[in-house]
Amino acid sequence: MFRNFVMMNKGKAAHILDDKLKEAMAAATAVAPGFSQEGIHAFRVAVKKLRAYLRLLNTDEGQPRLKLTKKFHHLYDIAGEIRDAQLKLEQVKKYRAALPSYIKELSASIASGKSNWNEHYDEAILKKLQKKLTAKQLHKLSSATLATFCKQHIKILEEAADAIPGDEMIHECRKSVKDMLYNTKLAEKHWTKAYGKVAHLPLATLDSLSDLLGDYNDERQLLDSQLAYLPRLCNSDEQTKLEKLSTREKKIKEEQKQLLLKELKRFVTAVAI
Repeated sequence: MFRNFVMMNKGKAAHILDDKLKEAMAAATAVAPGFSQEGIHAFRVAVKKLRAYLRLLNTDEGQPRLKLTKKFHHLYDIAGEIRDAQLKLEQVKKYRAALPSYIKELSASIASGKSNWNEHYDEAILKKLQKKLTAKQLHKLSSATLATFCKQHIKILEEAADAIPGDEMIHECRKSVKDMLYNTKLAEKHWTKAYGKVAHLPLATLDSLSDLLGDYNDERQLLDSQLAYLPRLCNSDEQTKLEKLSTREKKIKEEQKQLLLKELKRFVTAVAI
């Protein structure tokens, strides 16, 4: 369906945008009523891939500025809140007997998120997003655009590798890594001239870094949730158990941070060679 080309003509660029848009829309319609972890994850990944492609297009100054609508982004945020609570519940379910109040809090958060989704979801939101993103004509996209895009994000990773990054900087690194991975994998399949300009990058290391950043993000969110809930506990026994658990999670978080920083330095060092 896709051919190799030096310049991605406006039909091809629009075709890929349409493909990513349809994937995100289809995944959105499949979230409810099941609200499975897999379904929500599929929706969020589809949106991230669409957003990564929009950011790639926006790297080219000649392109119209494209972004998600506020209401669609709100659905994405709601789905994220549900999934975060589901993951936290999954991670602490073996402590169900010891942490009844915390488990109840997470379950209530999931129920609230589902209700919030049902309240805000409307197919009209998807249609408005589709209309907004397809209303403007895309211009020819140079095969050098992907290389420029990657250079911008590699700079963010280099700055983090040279610093002692906090959680906010690590989160920015995760977004940069995801954007590069999604767009290089897209180019490998459908835009080989552009892929040829970035194929020298240590993409396997980038993939590994992406996994480590994801694990760290999950651990960070779990720990933040535990620490935020601790002051609200009235049961001293449960509070003690949650404090012990959060101390354990702090140690795991720090270990994961050291692993991802090591992989981050490995990537930026390989890029510099």
